[in-house]
Amino acid sequence: MKQRQQQLKKLTNVVRAQVGALVCAIALTAGCSESPKPPAAPPPAQAKQQPKTAPTGTAAALAEAAKEVYTYNPAGRRDPFAPIIIKAEIKAKTSNRPPLERYNINEFKFTGIVWGGFGYNAMLEGPDGKGYFVRKGTVIGPNQGVVKKITSNSLAIEEKYKTATGETERREIIVELRKKQEGIP
Repeated sequence: MKQRQQQLKKLTNVVRAQVGALVCAIALTAGCSESPKPPAAPPPAQAKQQPKTAPTGTAAALAEAAKEVYTYNPAGRRDPFAPIIIKAEIKAKTSNRPPLERYNINEFKFTGIVWGGFGYNAMLEGPDGKGYFVRKGTVIGPNQGVVKKITSNSLAIEEKYKTATGETERREIIVELRKKQEGIP
């Protein structure tokens, strides 16, 4: 038993010596690097120095180019944090709007045209099943589309909308009276 304890002590002493030698070797090699220390940043009060000109393609020119600091110039660019799709501000709740402004234009059914002494009027059937008369200048749809022209077989509506860049553009929607599709000769 004593012999076993002595062997165990010798073994632990050998392991301790090896671990100590390994720690010393790591400590000595960790401090020895061939790379130079980074230069200290110049104080902000100093004036900018003119860069040294070196022949192109040399290591000095590459090191000088690496030292240049990139600055971001936002002039002429959109804000990267602004939403891409800009929703128009809603003036009031849709329930408070008149029936012609509550529904989208494509939800209306263009049923007919009435003309008389006051010009052309268009008849539209809403999704609620009710009929509405519109004439030139009537506001229709949630995007504030305006009836621009009514002819004997079509209705032209102009809507304003905002693009992703924030510019306001106009589009013209032409709705035709569907005689052939509805079986009218």
